[in-house]
Amino acid sequence: MIEALARLDLGSEVSRFFLVLLRAGGLVVFCPILGADILPTRIRVGLAASLALVMLPLAPSLFAPPSDVVSWTIVAVREMAVGLGLGFAARALFAGIEGAAGLVAGHSGFAIASMVDPLTGDQGAATVLFQNLMATALFLAANLHHVFLAGLRDSYQWLPPALSLPSFAHLDQAVSLLGTRLFTVTVELAAPALVVTFAVDLVLVLVGRALPQIQILTVGYPAKMAAGIVALALLASATGSAISWIGRTFSSDGAALVAALAGR
Repeated sequence: MIEALARLDLGSEVSRFFLVLLRAGGLVVFCPILGADILPTRIRVGLAASLALVMLPLAPSLFAPPSDVVSWTIVAVREMAVGLGLGFAARALFAGIEGAAGLVAGHSGFAIASMVDPLTGDQGAATVLFQNLMATALFLAANLHHVFLAGLRDSYQWLPPALSLPSFAHLDQAVSLLGTRLFTVTVELAAPALVVTFAVDLVLVLVGRALPQIQILTVGYPAKMAAGIVALALLASATGSAISWIGRTFSSDGAALVAALAGR
């Protein structure tokens, strides 16, 4: 054991740790669960350091750490870009869920009630907050946060550390694919609920045309609220059914972003 410690190059290992920390820190910055604004900065830094310690044995050991400031800057930009790309892919998935909840809230009248989202610190509709918290609970219950860790591990195969800047030539295609995924998630989750609210609006319009003497606003508001509750139930059911698929798409989206940074 003493001989093994004697052969250990402590300076090289510390340099490798900081390189891994940059990539893990980039993931934590954008990650919707690990990087939630409700968590104090110290805890988020501790999470990034813990991830770096776990990933350190998996990081390539053949890459010699930089020896000068310019090389350190180049490698640091590369590692941070990879981590931020993975975190951005994860954030986009939750943005799709929040977008679906926002559509339902806007069409059902629940958007009037607003609260502070503890995960993001932003002001938003209460239904969006509920949907976000439910999606987070389902994500953790299904152990899909392990997908984030697996993506960070696999990123060293997709784009290992090297003394070169990331390539941005194909990044627009990867971001476009991610935007398409976000739009698809939003529409597919919100579609059943939007059908219900649209049907209620259509019925209210027909009733108002057929019976002008009825105070349609007085009758319509309770009907819209009831339809909104049904729409929220449909949205929650759709999210619960699709959460596994949404989590699995992170691997392909993250791989596409990292591959784009690699110039492929």
